[in-house]
Amino acid sequence: MKNELVDLAGWPELDEVDLVAVLPSYAKARAVVWGSVTLGTGLVVAGPLTALAVWGDSAPPWQLWVILGGVWSLVMGLWGLEERKGWPLRGYLVREHDVVYRSGWWSRTVVAVPFSRIQHSEIQQGPLGRWLGYCTLKLYTAGAAGANLEIPGLSMATARNIRRLLEDGSHG
Repeated sequence: MKNELVDLAGWPELDEVDLVAVLPSYAKARAVVWGSVTLGTGLVVAGPLTALAVWGDSAPPWQLWVILGGVWSLVMGLWGLEERKGWPLRGYLVREHDVVYRSGWWSRTVVAVPFSRIQHSEIQQGPLGRWLGYCTLKLYTAGAAGANLEIPGLSMATARNIRRLLEDGSHG
C-alpha cells in the first residue's frame, strides 16, 4: 500500500475565496443581544453600589466603582469590538464536497464539514430570528455530541436549499 505525499503549495487559501455573507438582520440581532447584555450587566454592577450610596449607612469606596466599572467597560468594549470587526469576516461557502463557515476577528474560527460526514441537519429559528427574518442551519456528523457546524444568519430559503443539496446526495 502506498501513501504518497500531497503537495499543498498550489492549493488556494480559504481567505482568498469570497465567502457568502450572512444576512444583515443577523448583525442586528447580535447588536440587540450585545446591547441587552451590556445594559443588564451594567445595572447589575451599578445598581447595588448606587443603592448602598443612596440608602446605605456609608457609600462604597470610589476604588470599588473604578475597579468594577473598569472591568465591565473592558469586557463589554472587547465584546463590542469583536462584533464590529468580526462581522465583515463572517461568511459561509458551499463547495463541491464540503460546507465551510468562518467567523471571528480576535479569535478566528474556520469550520469545514465534508458532505460525506454529515448525518443530519436541522434548521433552527428563535423568536428574534423570526422577527428579523434569519435562521441557523446546524449540521451534525457521526460520532459528535452536538452540531459540528452551525451557520447562523441564513434566510430560510437558503437554509432549505443547502439542506436539499445535502439530502439529494448527487453532489461531489
